[in-house]
Amino acid sequence: MHPPRTFILGRRVGVDVLTAVVDRSGRGGTRKVKAAFEDVAARYAEHGLRVSWPVSAEIVSMAIMGATKSQDSSHTLFVSVRAVESGLLDGLIAHEMGHMLRTESGHASHNAEVFRALSREVRIPRAAEGAFSAAFNHIQDIYADDYAFLVFSTDGDDRAYEFFSQWIEGNASMRGRNRWKNVGLAATNGFALGNLLRHGRLSRDDPLWERAHAFDREAGFEAVAALADFYAKLPEDPSPETFVTQVNTLATVMTRAASS
Repeated sequence: MHPPRTFILGRRVGVDVLTAVVDRSGRGGTRKVKAAFEDVAARYAEHGLRVSWPVSAEIVSMAIMGATKSQDSSHTLFVSVRAVESGLLDGLIAHEMGHMLRTESGHASHNAEVFRALSREVRIPRAAEGAFSAAFNHIQDIYADDYAFLVFSTDGDDRAYEFFSQWIEGNASMRGRNRWKNVGLAATNGFALGNLLRHGRLSRDDPLWERAHAFDREAGFEAVAALADFYAKLPEDPSPETFVTQVNTLATVMTRAASS
């Protein structure tokens, strides 16, 4: 077994704050992650957006493409092996950097004090916890992607459309008999549609709508239209009180679907 290979930056380079890239998978890719991070940071800087806290990155084996953990005024960026080996690495980093920026700015969707208010004021059935947690994470993803779409808006490709359409296609094979699991999958469909709609990447007659509606029909409810509308129209910079109201709205839409 070889020790993880680490790329250490001795100082800031350009506009980034990347302090280290650690390969915990044994598959390599540290320089590729560093280069992609610097490129995305430069794109953000063109829009006057810069991550201020130090960032360390880790290449890991994980089911999802990536994630960010923020604490003690620093960020840890987890990048999956799949992301490193795909053509989506820069998109993933742009998305995760969006989370970092939202956290640093204290945006309601990424604010610990607001999370405490949510735990007091939002009530869901115990059986709904998994589905609702995923749907709430999509709210955070919307706000992160408001930045990510900004830096990739001039690329002229359809990577976002292709990426999210695959989610909807894949969810059809995951549908089962558990009502709340199906509602959670419908929320993911709604997020995918709503995110594309929010950023002008989806028309109202796109065939993805019918695929998502077909999922609902076969699951025995109708929720995706309301969910897509919810995600597409989330306010850009809500107050904590408005954000709590929005999360309660999501809980209501999902509970009605599960009870229908």
